[in-house]
Amino acid sequence: QALLPMMLARSGLEGGCPVEVIFKGGTNVCSPRPFEINAPQVDYVELVLFPVLRKLFGVTLELQVKQRGFLHGGGEVLVRCSTPRWPLEASEMVEPGEILEVAGTLYRSAAVPQNVLPRMLEGQLKKRPGGAAVLLKEKLPEIVPHFECQECPTANGADACGLVVVLRSSTGCHFGGDSMGRKGTMAEAVGEEAARKAWAAYGRGGCCDEHLEDQLVIFMALAKGTSRLRLGTKQSLHFQTALWLAQAFGASLRVVPDVQGEILEIEGVGS
Repeated sequence: QALLPMMLARSGLEGGCPVEVIFKGGTNVCSPRPFEINAPQVDYVELVLFPVLRKLFGVTLELQVKQRGFLHGGGEVLVRCSTPRWPLEASEMVEPGEILEVAGTLYRSAAVPQNVLPRMLEGQLKKRPGGAAVLLKEKLPEIVPHFECQECPTANGADACGLVVVLRSSTGCHFGGDSMGRKGTMAEAVGEEAARKAWAAYGRGGCCDEHLEDQLVIFMALAKGTSRLRLGTKQSLHFQTALWLAQAFGASLRVVPDVQGEILEIEGVGS
C-alpha cells in the first residue's frame, strides 16, 4: 500500500510504462491471542482496493499471488501497475447504490482439513444453518454469490485458512469483509464473520468500508483537483492518521454534511 503511489508516479512520469514489484512476506496474517487480523489480506487488495482504484483513477493494476505467506512469512506477490499520467486526476464516489453482486475468495493451506472451506460457506452452527453463504442469502436473497476456493502449500511451517467477501454495488462501490480460521472457532462462524463485516460496511451509509476509506485518502491527496468521497459512520483511527498525513503533505480537506451524511473533499497536491 505504501509503495503503490510511488509505483504509479514512476509509471506516469515515464510515459505510462509498466512498473513491476515483487513483495515478500505475509499475505494472510493474524495474531492468535487475542485474535486480530494484522493487515488487509492480499485477497482484499485484489477484490476491493484494486478494482476501486481502477474505477476512480483509470489506472492499470495487476496482482498475482505466487505463494501465500502466513504468520512466519514466506509469501510472494507480484504487482504490476501503469498509468498514462501523473498526477492522477481527481475522482468522485458519493453514491453508494444498491448491492448487485456478491463474491469472495476462500483459501486453505495443506494441513487444514478439506471440509473447512465448504463449511465456511454453509454448514451447521449451534443447531442452525451457518456460514457466509447462509448469512448473505438472508440479507440478499435475490443475489447468487460467486466464491472461489483456493488451496496452497504450507508456508515456513505455518498453515492458515480464511476468506474475503466483497459486496459490489450498482454505482461501482465495493464493501469488503474478511476473517481467518483459528483454534476454537467453528468454520461456519469464521465465514459469518466475514459476511457480517461486509454487510455492516454497506450499512454504514458510505461508499466503501472503513479500511478502504483510509487507503483512498492518500490517492485523493496526491491527485490533481478536488476529490470527493461519501463517508460512512464511525471512521477508524487509521483514517484519522491518513487525514493528518495528507494535510502534512499540503493537501487541504473538509468534511461537508448533507442529507445523506458526510462527504470528504480533498484538494490534492497534484499540479
